[in-house]
Amino acid sequence: MLSALTDLNFERFATPAVVRFLYVVGIVLTVVGYAGIVIAFFTRGFGLGVAALVGGAVAALFALLLLRVTLEFLVAVVRLSQDVRRRD
Repeated sequence: MLSALTDLNFERFATPAVVRFLYVVGIVLTVVGYAGIVIAFFTRGFGLGVAALVGGAVAALFALLLLRVTLEFLVAVVRLSQDVRRRD
C-alpha cells in the first residue's frame, strides 16, 4: 500500500490496496457512531433509546451499504482502467 502511495509517476493504482483499509475504517466508525447514538438516546429516555436502536440499525446498515457500493464502484473503475491500459 505504501509503495503505491509513494509512486509519484502514478504507475500503480493505490485504490485496490486502500479500499480494504477504508472499508474497515468505515465499519468501525459506523459501529462506534451507532453505539454512541444509542447510548445518548437511552440516557434521554427509554422510548428514545429503543427508537435509536431500531432506526439507528437501519441507518447504519444503509450507510455501510452505500460505503460498500461506492468503494466497489471505485475498484471497478480502476480495474477497467488497468484493463484498457494493458490493451494499448
